[in-house]
Amino acid sequence: MSHSPEVVVIVKPAKTWAAILAFGVLLAAVGCTYRDSTEDPTQAVITAKPSPKVLHVGTQDDANVPTRGQIEEFAQQVHDLSNGGLVVEPVYRAGGDGQGGWDQRVAQRVISGDLEMAVIPARAWDTEGVLAFQALSAPFLVTSGAMIREVVKPDFANGMLAGLKGSGVTGLALFPDGPRVLFSFSEPILTLADIKGMVIRAPLSATTYAVLESLGAIPRDLADQEFGEEVESGTVGAAESSMAYASNLPGAQNRTGHAVATGNLVLHSKISTLVINNKAKAALTEEENQVLQEAADATRDWAASLLSPLSREARKYCENGGRVVLATEQEITAFHDAAAPVFRALEQDAYTRSLLERLRDLAARTPAEPAVEPCDFDTY
Repeated sequence: MSHSPEVVVIVKPAKTWAAILAFGVLLAAVGCTYRDSTEDPTQAVITAKPSPKVLHVGTQDDANVPTRGQIEEFAQQVHDLSNGGLVVEPVYRAGGDGQGGWDQRVAQRVISGDLEMAVIPARAWDTEGVLAFQALSAPFLVTSGAMIREVVKPDFANGMLAGLKGSGVTGLALFPDGPRVLFSFSEPILTLADIKGMVIRAPLSATTYAVLESLGAIPRDLADQEFGEEVESGTVGAAESSMAYASNLPGAQNRTGHAVATGNLVLHSKISTLVINNKAKAALTEEENQVLQEAADATRDWAASLLSPLSREARKYCENGGRVVLATEQEITAFHDAAAPVFRALEQDAYTRSLLERLRDLAARTPAEPAVEPCDFDTY
């Protein structure tokens, strides 16, 4: 990435009005700007405006989901703060449509420098040797929009983003997304018996997979076409997703309507990382890097202000034809107990252990959001 070389044209004073007019047409044609020369009043200097630097930002998302809006907001912030000197171009479906591991492929593209920047779910980094974000995927811990808003703030985020050191990228911010629950394509998931041996589609993440396996499920990372086919055949029984996106899942329609969400069983919350390749960062000026950081901070705050309570998202899901069921307190406790070994494994890492303690404290002092209400087929 570099500015186009400055174009300088030295022009002798015009002899006639015709020459002056022709000179003006020339300026308009080449897009140059004019200034008087202070060194020699008999000459003029025309300087071409430098071309903007272009940064490609990859994401696997392409639908009407939070990531797309966040990238578009970030691009606008960068444009405005740099006065058009920096341009952000989104690259959607940057991980391709192949078999699984799409978030990791986006991460590998930005690490290699094939992309200058990317928005990558924090959960995906644990398969790439970065463990700093594991606590965000701990079972049943970060479960509300109120908690997400706190977690993406620098007080929590900066320590996690620092864990990217040595990976080839630098973290600029955490972007909020939303709580993730289970959506069944057949009978509701209310007990451990309902999930035992069930194949569940979930994006690849070592921590998320450990949680689902602790509950007795079989997690699989499936590309859209294969996912839809296996839902249709009955091989895949459920998916881990958000209320906002579930209606768009391939195969989301079951024999009685949309997939059935267990609305009060939040596995974790999706939070994304905005990162930049280290070499791309080094090629920018200090001022340009400051623009990116300010734009990232502004986009994070903007996105956090838009977060809706899960109860509201569940209501919309019901209005769109979905079904939401609730597990009993006893059933929820059974799920929590089954996932307890995952916490013990995560706590083997010192940083993750300290972050889990902070998140537990945050959960204890965060006011509860309105409870999710169930809906059935006769309600809407």
